[in-house]
Amino acid sequence: MISKIKVALLALILTLSVLIWFDNRAEDSPTVDRRSEEEMANARNADHISQAKERTQKLGAPEGEGTSEGSERLSPEEVESIPGEQIPGKFFHNQLDARQQDIYHVLRDGLFSSDRQIHIDSDDANEVYEIYKRVLFDHPEIFWVTNNGEADVIRWSDGSASTVFEPEYIHTGEAKEAMQAEIDEVVEAFLADVDPELAEYELVRLVYEYIISTTEYNLESTDNQNIYSVFVNRESICAGFSKAAQLLLTRLGIFATYVVGEAYVPGVSTQPIPHAWNLVSVYGEYYFLDVTWGSPIFQENSGLADQANVLYDYLLVNEEKLFRTHSLRDGIELPPVTSLRHNFFVMNNMFHNTHDPELVLELMNDSIWYGDIWIAFKFDTPELFQSMRDIILEELAPEAASNLAYWYELDNVQYFIREKENLNKLTVYWVYE
Repeated sequence: MISKIKVALLALILTLSVLIWFDNRAEDSPTVDRRSEEEMANARNADHISQAKERTQKLGAPEGEGTSEGSERLSPEEVESIPGEQIPGKFFHNQLDARQQDIYHVLRDGLFSSDRQIHIDSDDANEVYEIYKRVLFDHPEIFWVTNNGEADVIRWSDGSASTVFEPEYIHTGEAKEAMQAEIDEVVEAFLADVDPELAEYELVRLVYEYIISTTEYNLESTDNQNIYSVFVNRESICAGFSKAAQLLLTRLGIFATYVVGEAYVPGVSTQPIPHAWNLVSVYGEYYFLDVTWGSPIFQENSGLADQANVLYDYLLVNEEKLFRTHSLRDGIELPPVTSLRHNFFVMNNMFHNTHDPELVLELMNDSIWYGDIWIAFKFDTPELFQSMRDIILEELAPEAASNLAYWYELDNVQYFIREKENLNKLTVYWVYE
């Protein structure tokens, strides 16, 4: 009798099932028990009722009106016309319409609950996966899953469909909770030491310097796609660097989001590789922040190292500067990023957009007088860089070095100059002994 009932139930369901794999699934991925068709149908109907109620209220109906059992559901066209809810700081969430945000919320809540299967009221597995990535872009604190997932689309006899999404979990249970405690301890210790009087620019620079000075760039590092690699293992790659920066800046009240695309290292490779960085807002203006490329270890591996603990070339830059080497992934839409007002070199009087040898010499002399180890000159255009380069090398640097010998009573004086033509930059390093 039971077998006959099962056959009858299965006959009512179209058994077309589309199995979509996203990226490579790990060999030790957890085994998942799928819901029965009856449970999925009940869950789907409950979701329809709940979502219809929420959307009716969004359209302005008083609470309790138009939400009783048997009330008319919104058509797909009506749902698409509802503006999405705006959540402060959740950049990719806020780009979605109301229907897509419903999917986002279900995925987000499922990840925080570590659900093995997340049931979505959608027949578009590709869309579900794209929204899943947006959830991860907005939530750097989610370290226990990868970017991979599996979607199973079920089509029903009434013409509707649903998607079962299975995230790829890499940390679960007590192990995950222990890792979370380790992350929290480090993050809270950092935040406790931050001066509450620091301005926005200073907070961004502090986070930039903190991550670079405490984290080694290592392609072989474990958990390098999440924040655990930065805050606990202290070695990571671009994904870990950028998510850690996003989390700390967000906790400090600075808007920051995760950006993905490609980048190539000038002089080393012309082939772009996958890369991640950040979009931040300082005093209401957007800037790019690439903590990875600020790491001297990354630059050393790339053959572009300076003699400095932190490289500031990617601290608050605009799109014109960054997109010389970086490009956005298809489908990523960002606001215009045009300002250099709070760029590191602008803030420290090292950015030059005019041909002014006298100013350059004055700045060199000042740096020597105050005992600075180095001074950089960042020029706005390649043409300006070339016009100032020879003057600095042949005239200005030797004259400043003679002042160094005189002021510090040195018999012999040394200095080094590092050129980065791709960045329109010259850095002078002074030796005081």
